[in-house]
Amino acid sequence: MTSLSVPVYEAAPRSAIWSWPWRTALILFVLFGVANWAWDISQRWYESSSGDVDALVGRISEGTMNRQVAFALMGVYGVSMLLIPSERSAKFKLLVAYPLVVFVGWALISVLWSVDRGQTMKRLVVFLAMLSTVLACVRRYDIRELAQIAFIASGLTMLVGMGNEARILATDSPSFGQWRFGGTMHPNHAGMNCAVVMLSSLYLFRISKNRFFLVVFGAGTLVLLLTKSRTALMATMTACAAYLMLATTASRAVWAMLIAGWLIASVLWLSSMQLMPDLNSAISMGRDDIKTADVKKLTGRTDIWKFAIMQAGRDPNRVWVGYGYETFWTADNARAVSQYVRFKISEGHSAYLEWYLELGLIGVGLYGFAFLVSIARWSIAARLLHSPAAALAAATLIGALIHGLAESSTGDANLPTFFIYASLAAACVLREDEELYS
Repeated sequence: MTSLSVPVYEAAPRSAIWSWPWRTALILFVLFGVANWAWDISQRWYESSSGDVDALVGRISEGTMNRQVAFALMGVYGVSMLLIPSERSAKFKLLVAYPLVVFVGWALISVLWSVDRGQTMKRLVVFLAMLSTVLACVRRYDIRELAQIAFIASGLTMLVGMGNEARILATDSPSFGQWRFGGTMHPNHAGMNCAVVMLSSLYLFRISKNRFFLVVFGAGTLVLLLTKSRTALMATMTACAAYLMLATTASRAVWAMLIAGWLIASVLWLSSMQLMPDLNSAISMGRDDIKTADVKKLTGRTDIWKFAIMQAGRDPNRVWVGYGYETFWTADNARAVSQYVRFKISEGHSAYLEWYLELGLIGVGLYGFAFLVSIARWSIAARLLHSPAAALAAATLIGALIHGLAESSTGDANLPTFFIYASLAAACVLREDEELYS
């Protein structure tokens, strides 16, 4: 019978920062940067709400030469790393590995019933290129080293974004209600990049006691708030709380839960007595593009979900298998949903809805099951073995789980998704020589 057994981790010596896996981190930083960065992201962000939907979908579906070259090189790098013999022995945990392998296989064969086979095949090439590098990194590095890679790659991405945003603001001064920090990517993606920076900083501070990581954590928090991405903020807060709960002693965790419960109860009581200020402005994070009615409807997301489910349900055969990997949002569907919700949109704003639309109930079921089992395994390892590294992996997946409820960027090929997949893949294997800080 397959179980959620965990390995016996041994404490590893703390390595100096110059002995970190810098080469791999810099390669990922450069390749994802070439593939996804846009130096004029602010202009694109402002124009997306008024531009033509066909142009929006066309730009996304066709991609760019930079993106194609970057992921081609990533695929070559991942395969070359996999071909190098490894001295580390490992065995698979089928309860986690089996649904993930079937999920990947299901995505691959979805080209057979895709509504746009050419589009599906192009997106699958990107998926496989990133997946090969994920597997190579998990095969070569433990969670401690993956955290170091995440800190370097995502930290440098945030730093470059800060410089680019400063350049943009120096030449253009939008009102605060219109402005959102994007840096070199969409603000929602920038928010998730901050989540990776903050989680890896917490972990690295925990094992090194170096206050530099707390400074970086503070910088990540500030940038996250400036993105005004409410979903990323909620996911990051939940992930950081989960890490602190799993990485600390049981007694401290109980006290933290009691204090949090007391604070929530106090806020609800004060709100019922009308002693709290209006929270609508705080919830909207000062964004002019969000109205009170939009806040209650998750900024139009409920309308998007309603339309997408109705549209997908027109063909009962698609309920189980979907429309093909990353091919539901054709120009026709994007135009139709944009007319329905009255603003330009070409995504479902929910990772689980996207998987349902692309791979049907079978695909989203496999994805969700693998996610939950991986979280359970890492959480058990964190509590039983007092392992901050296992707590980090669990917190990363918990944050992604929350983020996926109202955003779909965790399915895109970007740095946060890379480390989410790495946490999933690492949960599939038990290495006899695995070393995590205790």
